[in-house]
Amino acid sequence: MNILKIIFSNLLGYDIIILILAFANLLIYLDVNKKTTLLHNHLNKTLSIPIRSIFDFSLQVSTTKLNLPKIEQLEQMRKEVNAIYHVFSTIITIFPLLGILGTVVSLLRVVNFSSDTIMPNFSTALTSTFWGLICAIIFKFLESRIISTVEYNNESLNLLISRIDKYQQEMLGECNE
Repeated sequence: MNILKIIFSNLLGYDIIILILAFANLLIYLDVNKKTTLLHNHLNKTLSIPIRSIFDFSLQVSTTKLNLPKIEQLEQMRKEVNAIYHVFSTIITIFPLLGILGTVVSLLRVVNFSSDTIMPNFSTALTSTFWGLICAIIFKFLESRIISTVEYNNESLNLLISRIDKYQQEMLGECNE
């Protein structure tokens, strides 16, 4: 019970910064997860059909016929997902640094080296490190759950674009003959 008292002792002090950032990062994670899943669903629907079905005779993407988003929309979705994902990932690396900063700030308060000032400041210093590491571990786990989908979406969209480019070149080659 004493350890819980120590862990939660600085909760309204410096540790609240870490926990507010953790809450913000959780919201970012939920947004990334939602948008990644949406892009994944669009790409899977698009990749599973023949390229000829996507195009009409004028070589324009026929999104109305198959109810597919345009390539430009998919590209925009990918850019947005990647940007938000990188913010999420960067915040994960900040948690341990904030924990260390909290430790340093708490230890700087120790002016004299009597046990009356060292013990409270030392336990406060360690709680910042504790929360920083806990948040980093939790969000690293969450990151591992979405990184494969983010990478898969990037590869799938690149594959789709290369398939479309190849098909357009083949069609233009046939038209020129």
